Amino acid sequence: MPEVFFGLAVILGLAALGGVAARLTKQPVMLGYVLAGLVISVVWRSQAAHSQTLQTMISVMGQLGVTLLLFLVGLELPIAELKKMGRVALISGLGQIIITSVLGYGLARVLGYDPITAIYLGIGMTFASTIVVVKLLSEIGDLQSLYGKITMGYLLVQDFVAIGLMVIMSGMAKGGGVVDWMGLLTVVIKGVVVVTAILVLSETVVKRVVDFLAQSTELLFIGSVGWCLVLAAVVASPGFGFPLEIGGFLAGLALASAVEQAEIISRVRPLRDFFLTWFFVALGAKINLGDLAGFGWSTMVMSVFVLLVSPVILMAIFGYLGFRKRVIFLASLTVAQVSEFSLILMAGAVSSGLTDPKALSVLTVMAVVTMPVSSYFILHANRLYRTFGVLAKLFERKKAGVISERIEKLAGHVVLFGHNRVGKVVRPVLEKMGFEVLVVDFNPTIIERLENEGTKAVYGDMADFEIYEKLGLEKAAAIISTVPDVRDELLLLRGLKAEGRKNRQARILTARDDTDATLLYAAGADYVLIPHRIGGEFLAALLESGKLVPSKA
Repeated sequence: MPEVFFGLAVILGLAALGGVAARLTKQPVMLGYVLAGLVISVVWRSQAAHSQTLQTMISVMGQLGVTLLLFLVGLELPIAELKKMGRVALISGLGQIIITSVLGYGLARVLGYDPITAIYLGIGMTFASTIVVVKLLSEIGDLQSLYGKITMGYLLVQDFVAIGLMVIMSGMAKGGGVVDWMGLLTVVIKGVVVVTAILVLSETVVKRVVDFLAQSTELLFIGSVGWCLVLAAVVASPGFGFPLEIGGFLAGLALASAVEQAEIISRVRPLRDFFLTWFFVALGAKINLGDLAGFGWSTMVMSVFVLLVSPVILMAIFGYLGFRKRVIFLASLTVAQVSEFSLILMAGAVSSGLTDPKALSVLTVMAVVTMPVSSYFILHANRLYRTFGVLAKLFERKKAGVISERIEKLAGHVVLFGHNRVGKVVRPVLEKMGFEVLVVDFNPTIIERLENEGTKAVYGDMADFEIYEKLGLEKAAAIISTVPDVRDELLLLRGLKAEGRKNRQARILTARDDTDATLLYAAGADYVLIPHRIGGEFLAALLESGKLVPSKA
């Protein structure tokens, strides 16, 4: 027992140090965990007994982390986001998967890998890390931008495909890399039955049980985790034969519509992060530097493919879809890393005997190389765009973002950025005042609806300064933004100033708080709306008037 405790202490201590080092160097913390695992692998590899015990312990706890990760993926499944992007998400997500997988397979074959290993390496080079990308886009405040929404769309499609591949892998033979077609068909049938049963249970029994457990937050937590692990164990039993991780995903899917969903997520997430740490440590521990002998050069070549060729593939797809070069460039940069799902899929292939364990070491090293470089790409995307944005211009269609002459000739109009809760109230008032209103929004559904209603609308992003002149900002009577994004609004104000527009139009913007409002006023805004402050002042005025609560005075 002391040896086991000592092993736990060393593993978590090294993982913490690796995470701190990654944080200080502004890299994803998971990279620090992988490096901690590599250190453990090197130190203990010579001690067979210790190595076996630690490997088993790390592997089991890592599998728990992945199961809980898929549990939360099912719980948080943002189908609404996928529906918003619709066609764009499907075409970019599936197109990127198909093209990158095929080219990645070809590259791996040229570099000397056998056909089965090349297939898995090609797939491994395809998926981008949802965890890394969402975290970084949140840090720089771009998650709600047009390119951020597009990125979320194709990442969701990739996640769906990755989960589907995990199911398919469970129908593969346990050795020799041969597909058991009858087994695969059986797995698909079982999958349909299991998913249908889970969805039916979620609307009947599961909801009632969760409502009962919710009377105690402790019971809700224990019950939710217990449901996840029990269902994972059931679907992984010989009768079904699915991976444990799929059981976790289905358990989360069953609770996704529960009223207590947010509470479950907030309580399970720290537990997931703890066990997920072990998964990344396990990946690092599985790297055998000896396995890379003879594959070091090919590993670097494939890393360059992920960093440079994968984004170019997406640029071509986004160009085909008609986006402008800025959106094309920024959205494509986010794909340049190896995903945690790629590593999970490769680990599953190795454990099933479908490919050589060396392939997992190769892909893990690729993740270690691409994640920090990709993080730099995302954090400094705008700076890179100013230097290399011309590359995206090559893929921009001639008619991309073309604005009709009818709109370009507008004068004395109002340009309204964002047709959201505020915008859809403001627009009718402006129209009653006699203004022609030109709406700019990056939700294609909103644009289509407005055009059907006869309202002039443009699909675009406020941060895309290249469309400013096309919108006739110089001739506008007013520019109104109902999007509380101070970074984009500051870009708008700087763009107006840089173009030397002396025909001074009213500039009415929206801020989240007083700090942002101060910045906008300093940059040249005429009026800044702070929604929650306006609401509070209006309620205070009503109370003071005695219309809501009669005064005691």
